Amino acid sequence: MKRLPVPRARWCVLCVAILAAGCSKDPEVAAREYVASGDAYAQQKQYKEAIIEYRNAVNAVPSLAEAHYRLAEAYRDSGDPVQAYASYARAADLEPQNVDAQLQAGTLLLVAGEHEAARTRAELAVRADSKNAQAHILLGNALAGLNNPVSAARQIEQAIGLDPDYAPAWTSLGAVRFRSGRREEAREAFLQATTLAPESTDVWIALANYEWAMGDTEAAERTLARALDTDPLSADAHRALALLYLTTNRAPLAEPHFKALSREPGGGLALADYYLGTGRQEEARALLGEISVSTEKADARMARLRIASLEYGEGRKADAHRILDELLAEQGRDVSVRAAKARLLLEDGQAEAAATHAREAVKADASSALAHYTLALTAVAREDFDEAEREFTKVTEINPRAAAAQAHLARLRLARGDATRALTAAEAALSASPDDPEAAVLLIRSLRARGDATRAERELRARLGRSPDAAALHAELGWIELQARRGPAARKAFEEALRLAPRLLEAREGLVAVLIAEGAAEEARRLAAEWVEADPSNADLETLAARIALASGRAADAERMLRQVIAADPSRMDAYDLLGRMYVAQGQLERALAEYRTLADRNPDAAGPRTMMGMILAAQGDADAALAEYEKVLEKNPRSGVAANNLAWAYAESGRHDEAVRLATIAVEELRDRPEAQDTLGWAYYHQGLPVHALSAFERALQLAPDNPVYHYHLGLAHLKAGNEEQGRAALRRALALKPDFAGADEARRALQGVAQARQRP
Repeated sequence: MKRLPVPRARWCVLCVAILAAGCSKDPEVAAREYVASGDAYAQQKQYKEAIIEYRNAVNAVPSLAEAHYRLAEAYRDSGDPVQAYASYARAADLEPQNVDAQLQAGTLLLVAGEHEAARTRAELAVRADSKNAQAHILLGNALAGLNNPVSAARQIEQAIGLDPDYAPAWTSLGAVRFRSGRREEAREAFLQATTLAPESTDVWIALANYEWAMGDTEAAERTLARALDTDPLSADAHRALALLYLTTNRAPLAEPHFKALSREPGGGLALADYYLGTGRQEEARALLGEISVSTEKADARMARLRIASLEYGEGRKADAHRILDELLAEQGRDVSVRAAKARLLLEDGQAEAAATHAREAVKADASSALAHYTLALTAVAREDFDEAEREFTKVTEINPRAAAAQAHLARLRLARGDATRALTAAEAALSASPDDPEAAVLLIRSLRARGDATRAERELRARLGRSPDAAALHAELGWIELQARRGPAARKAFEEALRLAPRLLEAREGLVAVLIAEGAAEEARRLAAEWVEADPSNADLETLAARIALASGRAADAERMLRQVIAADPSRMDAYDLLGRMYVAQGQLERALAEYRTLADRNPDAAGPRTMMGMILAAQGDADAALAEYEKVLEKNPRSGVAANNLAWAYAESGRHDEAVRLATIAVEELRDRPEAQDTLGWAYYHQGLPVHALSAFERALQLAPDNPVYHYHLGLAHLKAGNEEQGRAALRRALALKPDFAGADEARRALQGVAQARQRP
C-alpha cells in the first residue's frame, strides 16, 4: 500500500518540534551560557549586544544575582546610570554579600542626591565587609550629605585606618572637612591624596575643585593641567578645564577641551553648545547636522532638537515645528521632545496647546523633573498659579537642587505675600546655585518682605563682595539704603546699577524714587521722558512715568498714561493697582474699588487686590464685606500678613478672641519689625483677658514706633486692666501729650477720669 506524502508545512512543524525537544536545556545552564556570551561582547565593548545577552540570562533565571550584576556593569559602561542602578540594586538584594554591588548602587544613589538610601546601601556593605575602606567612605559621604559631618569624618577616618595608602579616602576626608568649615585641614587631606596617588587624575581634579571653591582659580588651572599631564585623554579633566575657562571669561581657551570631549558620548553636543554659546552659529549647525544622522539615536534626537531651536530663533518657526512634529511622530512619548514642543508653543503665545504637550510629557514619565517644570511654565503663562506652585514643588521633590524651580517658587510666593515660604524657596535656590545673583536677589527681597532689613543688608553686602558686577545686587542695595533713609548712598547704588545695566528697570525705578524723595520730581520726570522716548513701546517705562506724574500732583496726566497702558495690555496688574491707589488718595473709593475688583478677577491668587478691597470697604463702613474679603485672601494665602492683621483686629473686637490671637501671631511673624502687627497682637490679648501678654506686645510696638499715641493709649489700658494703676495713668497721659486729638483721645480721657473717680471713692 502506497503511503501518502506528508505536506511540507507539516514537515516544518515536526522538525521544529523535534529540534526543540532535542535542544531543551536546564534554565540555569542556559543562563550561564547567556552570561558567558555577554561577557565576550562586553570585553569587545559591544555593550548593546552584551545587555541583550545578560537580559536573556535574567529572563531565564530571575534570581541569578551574577546576571543582574553583569547587566548593571554593562549599563554603567554604556552610559545608562538609571538602568545600572536598578540592576546593581537587584544584584545586591539577591546577594547581600556582594559588596561591590552594594557600593555601586550606593554611589549612584549618592550622585542622585538620595543620601538616606545611599546610607542604607553603605551600611549593608559595611556589614558584609567591615574592613572594606570603600564601604566606610561611601557611608561617610552619605552622612555628609545628611548634614552629619562629625559621623561622616569618623567613618572616613576609619577607612583611612584600614588602608592609609588609599588615596580616595583622603579626597573624601578633604571634602567632608571642607563642608564642615575646616578649610586648611581639607587642603592637607587633598594634598596627601596627590602624594599617595600622583598618577591618578581623580586626586588632582579633587584638589583643583578645592582650590576653585577657595577662589584660587589660577591654582585650580595649574592643578587641572597636572591632571592632563597624568592622562591627556581624561574626560573629567578636560570637562573641568572647559568649565573653568568659561566661568572666568576665557571662552576661546575652552575650545580644545570641548574638542577633546567630542570623542565621548554626548561630547559632540557639548561642542555644538560651545559654538552656540560663543556665537558661532554656522559651525554649530554643521556639527549638529552631522550628529543628527549618527547611529547614536539619543545624540541624534538631541541634535535635531537643537536644530529646531536654531530654526525657531532665526525666524523659521514653521521649520522648527516641522522638525519637532517629525520627532513626535517617531517618539511621541519622549519627554524631551514633548517639552521642546511645549516651549515653542509657549513662545508662540499658545499656552493651552503648550499645556497639552506638557501634560503628555508628565503622563509619559511622572518622575521627570523636566516634564513637571515645563507644565509649571505653561501654568504661569495661563495664570493658573495654584497649578504652577504645585508643579514647581513637584520638580523640587524630584530634584531638591533644581535652582530654577526654587526661584520660580520664591517669585510666586512673594507675589502672593507669603514672605516666609518665599524665603525658604529662595534659600534653597541659592544653596543649589550659590553664585547666581538672581537667586541672591530673591533671597534679599524675601528678607525685606519679612521686614528683616538687617539680615537683608548683611546678605547683600556679602554677595556684592563676590559679584561686584551684578547690577541687580546694586539695585537691591539702593532700595535698602532708601528704606534706611540714606538718600545719597541709595542714589550712588542705583547709578552704579545703571552703569552696569543701563536698561535695568529696578534701578531706574529706584533712582526716580530717590529723586522724588529729594524733592527733585522735575528731574525724575525729565529722566523718565528720555527713557520713554528711547523705548516708546515699553509699558514699564510708561507706568513709571505715570508714577512720577502722580508724585508731582499731576493726577490727570497719571490717569491718562495708566489708561493707555491698560488699553495696550489689559493684563498689566501694576497699572490697575496704581489707579486704585490714586483713587483712594483722592477719596474716590468707588472707582478705587472697581479697579481692585478688576485686578482681583484677573489674578485671583494675589493677596494684594483683595486686601485693598477689604480696606476700602472698611473705610466705607461695610465691615461685613471687608471681613469677607480678608477671609478670601487667607483662604488662598493663609500667611498673608496684612489681611491676617486686619482680620485679627476685627475678630478681637467681635469676640472671636482665640482666632484673633492666632491671626495676629501670623501677622507678627510675617510683618516683622512692623509695629502695627505687634499692636494688633496686644489688642487681641487685651480682649482675651490676658493683659500681661498684651503689655509685652504693646511695649514691642512702642519700641518700633515710640511716638505713636495710639500705642501708648493701648499700653495704658492694658496696665489698668493688669492692676498697674500708676503705669496706666502715665501711658494715657503720654498718649494725650503726643497728640491731644488722636483717634481714641476721648476714650483715653474717660479712662483717666475713671481712674481718678475710683481713687476718690471711700
